[in-house]
Amino acid sequence: MYKSNVIGKYVIVKDLNFSDYMTDSNNEICKYDTIEEALDVCGIYEFENVLILKVVFNHIENVDIKI
Repeated sequence: MYKSNVIGKYVIVKDLNFSDYMTDSNNEICKYDTIEEALDVCGIYEFENVLILKVVFNHIENVDIKI
């Protein structure tokens, strides 16, 4: 999700260890514009126990590496 506009989007994950999550054909995490869209995907795939998370902040560490 680096370098993509994800603030305010929703993602579907199996658990808080992020051991499994919904991906597209390019193996990138799927991002949904609305909670309803994410809920529809859960219903279509008949997920029984997943989390829908809303991205509210995208922390990118600004590290200066000096060699």
